[in-house]
Amino acid sequence: MAKKRVIKTNYFGELEIDEEYIFKFKDGMLGFEDLHDYILISEESTAPFKWLISVDEPEIGFPLLSPWHIDVYYDPGINYDLEKQVLFVVITLEDENGEMSANMKAPVIFNIEKQTGEQIILPSDKYTTNCVIAKKQKTIKE
Repeated sequence: MAKKRVIKTNYFGELEIDEEYIFKFKDGMLGFEDLHDYILISEESTAPFKWLISVDEPEIGFPLLSPWHIDVYYDPGINYDLEKQVLFVVITLEDENGEMSANMKAPVIFNIEKQTGEQIILPSDKYTTNCVIAKKQKTIKE
């Protein structure tokens, strides 16, 4: 029988999680290297976004999106197995300019078979950490 953990998230409320669904990030996420256990949440109301939530600090979460939703020609230039791995990029919902952006330079790779995750930094300068995907709409007052 799978061990369960209960976490309280800001957006999704209280969640009961089977240990087998927790992704282990050996090195954490960039800026959050001390957090190693995460869950991946798919919520119909926010599709196509997914949410990566820290199990140990559930107030820490990252919106994720497939990089191919942003750039159909996205090529990270790394070897990965599409049968076993899934690739996402971290989204900033609103940066200092009020824009939505994606970190195309540091994708997150999930290994579905091993339940592991890793955020890598691509060696190429082809992609940026701040790819604007939605610009702030100007209001009449601005």
